[in-house]
Amino acid sequence: TTLLGKRNDWNPEDEATAGAVGCREQQPPGEIASSEEAEDNSCEMTWKKRQRLADGLMKFSINLLREVQLESNRTNVILSPLSIALALSHLALGAANRTEKHLLEVLHLESVPCLHQTLGTIRRQLTASSLSFASRLYLQKGFEVKEKFLEDSERIYGAKPMTLSGISEDDLVAINKWVKEATNGQIPTFLQQLPGDTVMLLLNAIHFHGFWRTKFDASFTGPDVFHLDNEFVVPVEMMKAQKYPLSWFTLESQDIQVAKFPFKSNMSFVVIVPNQFTWNTSHVLENFPYKQLCRLFPKEIPTTVKIPKIKLDYQLELNKVLSQMGLQELFTSPNLQKITDEPLFVSSIQHQSTLELKEDGVEASAATSVAMSRSVSAFSLDRPFIFIIFEDETGLPLFIGSIQNPNPNAAPQLKDPLDSREATNVNEYPMPK
Repeated sequence: TTLLGKRNDWNPEDEATAGAVGCREQQPPGEIASSEEAEDNSCEMTWKKRQRLADGLMKFSINLLREVQLESNRTNVILSPLSIALALSHLALGAANRTEKHLLEVLHLESVPCLHQTLGTIRRQLTASSLSFASRLYLQKGFEVKEKFLEDSERIYGAKPMTLSGISEDDLVAINKWVKEATNGQIPTFLQQLPGDTVMLLLNAIHFHGFWRTKFDASFTGPDVFHLDNEFVVPVEMMKAQKYPLSWFTLESQDIQVAKFPFKSNMSFVVIVPNQFTWNTSHVLENFPYKQLCRLFPKEIPTTVKIPKIKLDYQLELNKVLSQMGLQELFTSPNLQKITDEPLFVSSIQHQSTLELKEDGVEASAATSVAMSRSVSAFSLDRPFIFIIFEDETGLPLFIGSIQNPNPNAAPQLKDPLDSREATNVNEYPMPK
């Protein structure tokens, strides 16, 4: 028999019939099931189109995270697949023939009709919530940009391509100033220097500060440890709550726990916590039933929760990663004839994302200790985990990443025997009823 809250009943073949992650399992009432052709010819935003978009972006996200982790030796990875996809689809707007085809294939969005209008609509909707996007193309001085590309860029992607002045100090100041303004001051210095001989630069920055639907009381936040592996821990500031309304389950077939912490603005922080310390992110995600999440998440129940405070930013140049994913031509000889008639190639694609998780409650002056009771369901985010921030209705992956160490500046300490016992007995926590 399967314990309540333990899920091992999903079947990968169900995925063909289930929607993407978006938590509307069926076509909304009042939305007439149109024929494929009629829908493909119209640019109206339908539920089905959003599902297709979410599904494609989830595939892109998993591939992207895998390549970044192969490329990067950093402890934590935080990416915004959505903002990278917006930058690449903006480039696709100016691309033709093989280049355009390859861009859309790598994004897994080749089957989304009216792609640019669809992404433009989604970008506007998300900007109205808690996301700050900054995305722009910069071209070397002297390039004559086609009028239609300028108009479409502003109308759909909200950013006209800019021409660099050719004076690198001035350009650097202008770029950093623009990113700082576009991210509400959260990314003050995006670039330390301009790549040499820049022909075209694709910049992409995003800041997210989620406000929990159920706040954590700051007076319960205190020092605790995060288990790096079977031997070492690092000190962290841990947010704690006694009866936090949490939906979570254990997927026994993969030996992982999955929980959903809702934000106020129709978004959720979904965490995947493998019970063992030796795991491979790609392997976990490739076998993860993301299309089934709506069905798998049980009703929220009062749960004793521990989750570390996090403020991390992650910046990287994506040239090598995207080349590995099949877009080498962007950096050598792409067909970008809809941008300009002159030969043009991408010099650099830069991405930065910042993520902040804190209590978002009123700082209380009196420090009270909170006893962590095991009488109710308990969920501790005190070991390495993978996270995905989803937009709830569409299931669009806004962020994806893995946190191996939320406090990389602290020196790891050897566990004391009590810590070791706590870390290995994950399965003795009572399961959700």
